[in-house]
Amino acid sequence: MGRKKLERPSVESLFTTVSSMLVPAHILEYFDIWDAHEYKERWVIEMREKEGLIPKEISTCSDIVFDGYCNPIEALSHSFVCKPIYLRLYRRRYKRSNSDTHFSNEYDVTLKGVRLVPELGIFLKEED
Repeated sequence: MGRKKLERPSVESLFTTVSSMLVPAHILEYFDIWDAHEYKERWVIEMREKEGLIPKEISTCSDIVFDGYCNPIEALSHSFVCKPIYLRLYRRRYKRSNSDTHFSNEYDVTLKGVRLVPELGIFLKEED
């Protein structure tokens, strides 16, 4: 007899759960976790914009090409064990072929004037 053996969740399921703990849901809607780095004083979760999120200005054009990434946006997400967790967000950059004009999506991922995700800023404001 004895106890039933517990089934361990899949790695994919665990990754999804941990991701939702560390990254706000509205960011996971548009970005995928790409990599993570641990430094002496902080952690950085590197995220890339999901494929296929073409900016509205050129979404109806047929000659769109992916042209790398914009400079990253870095925002403080959480702080655990005395080490902050930063999200480094890379937005995709597009252009029409035979053109030098670039287009990218804009997201409200930080509070105006500070590099904090809105959830953390609201939490800190409530603590005041």
